Amino acid sequence: MKRFIQYLLLAIIACSTGVSAQISSSKWQKQVLVIDGDGSDWGTLPRFFNAESNVQYEIRNDDRNLYLILRSTDRATQIQLLRAGFTIRFKVKSQPPAKFSIIFPPKNMIDMSHMRNSKDDRNQILLDKTATKTDIRAIDSVRLDGFQFESGIITSENKNANNICFAKSKENPQQTSYELQIPLRDFYGNDFVLAEISKMPVQLQVEINDLSKQTSRSSMSGRRGERGGRGMSGGMNGGGMRGGGMNEMDGGGRMEGGEMGENMPGGEQGERPQLEESNRANDYSMTRKSFNINFNLSTGN
Repeated sequence: MKRFIQYLLLAIIACSTGVSAQISSSKWQKQVLVIDGDGSDWGTLPRFFNAESNVQYEIRNDDRNLYLILRSTDRATQIQLLRAGFTIRFKVKSQPPAKFSIIFPPKNMIDMSHMRNSKDDRNQILLDKTATKTDIRAIDSVRLDGFQFESGIITSENKNANNICFAKSKENPQQTSYELQIPLRDFYGNDFVLAEISKMPVQLQVEINDLSKQTSRSSMSGRRGERGGRGMSGGMNGGGMRGGGMNEMDGGGRMEGGEMGENMPGGEQGERPQLEESNRANDYSMTRKSFNINFNLSTGN
């Protein structure tokens, strides 16, 4: 009986120690961060790292906002984040618990939806020689769920300091970053007291969607099929490479990110290596990954 009681006490101590060790603290942010995807104003590297997903992350807050940055230098993880999408979830352990989510949809889904919804606009842009590639590039968007003052789809163009806003780093094979700013009132309402809400643990969970070999290959195959179809159409119907065919390629190059290469009109330097990286990613399956952390808000003391 004594031995049983000793084991029971040891188990209770181990559980209580494990729970306390899992509670981290948000870091106090003295100056408002600029949510632009750059991440340089965060100073030091993110404190936390998840080895399974190769994602670094950091949580900070001031008296108005919660800030979050996700960062990865692993190329496979970058492709999975972009092509499969991911979800950020928060759970405030109040009574009853409150749940919130921010969903980053797959880039292919955004691109295809954007292209379908703006087919007429795209044709108009092809006719307008002054149009640039940025005129037709899909805007990053996320879907909000559960927040008190904002819901539905928002885009990275939202820069209101009183609202939820986010930004993704510019395409860079060396590093991909996502920055977010979430007003504390969207979690706790307008009348929150920081000293009180800092006592409520918050769970952050990041879930990266599965990107299987079949999905990735069919996606890339479909995109190459679209480009090839338009290129042949332009070449055959335009009357030669120097006639309408070249103009069609120029338009197609601008629409699809420089598939024709660096030296062709409408091509864009740096795009071909990115396609090759994506093709190499098809050689294996990138399974669903998730990680979570429990933390308390900082009061700045």
